[in-house]
Amino acid sequence: MRRLAVTPFVLAIAAALASSVTALGPSSHVLAADDPPSPVVIAIDPGHGGVPDPSNPTQPFDPGAIGPNGVLEKDVALSVGQKLATLLRGQLVQPVLTRSTDVWMTIAAREQVAVDAHAALFVSIHCNSFTNPTAAGSLVLYPNTMGQPFAQALSNALGTGLHADGVPDDGIQLRNDWWIHAPMPTSTVEMAYLSNPHEAALMATDAFRELVAESILAGMEKFDPQIERTKAAIQAWQAANGPTPPPTPKPVAKSGTASVPDSREI
Repeated sequence: MRRLAVTPFVLAIAAALASSVTALGPSSHVLAADDPPSPVVIAIDPGHGGVPDPSNPTQPFDPGAIGPNGVLEKDVALSVGQKLATLLRGQLVQPVLTRSTDVWMTIAAREQVAVDAHAALFVSIHCNSFTNPTAAGSLVLYPNTMGQPFAQALSNALGTGLHADGVPDDGIQLRNDWWIHAPMPTSTVEMAYLSNPHEAALMATDAFRELVAESILAGMEKFDPQIERTKAAIQAWQAANGPTPPPTPKPVAKSGTASVPDSREI
């Protein structure tokens, strides 16, 4: 190997650079801490929604299934979605809800929320219903082979979490006409049957809705270990640097076509 000659000119430049770095001191950008790790983003879609407007009879609304006790699917789905978002924040995940209020949205608009947020996972929350009131159980639907393992993880977690309340595990089922453009693993949770009096009574309670949210979270964490790894990385960064700054809020468009991002601090 040929040795390179070091000229006096090069030595002079090196000395000058060393002097400049020393003069910058500890406030120099060179010594600045790394940026905080980006949280995992998960999209939550509370199904159905909207209310009728007597002054505008063409305004779309969709209550979903209605239980024999008068419980509306749209209300149960929104409640579980909000509880799941709270649990995800506790895991330092960034939740993005397709709706956080009682509004109607198209399937395409809901899907676009998840796409625009670059979500790692997308779960839609629903209640089931059937003409036979004895039909019972939790069922998870998936749109394609990419969503099948995610659906299975959610189904397993729901089967375990809801067993004590007498809700059977109905497994998973292909539903290939929903969420067909979503580029991330996607599943639809049908938590229980509103047409079943026992399960409708459960879904009327705050405790059961919380249990469903906890079960969905457990399935997500089982499916995607990156949730726990990213949480640990964020906690390590916070221990060294202090709280992470809140995410930049996304603009909210018109009702029915908007994402409803959660911009709380992690």
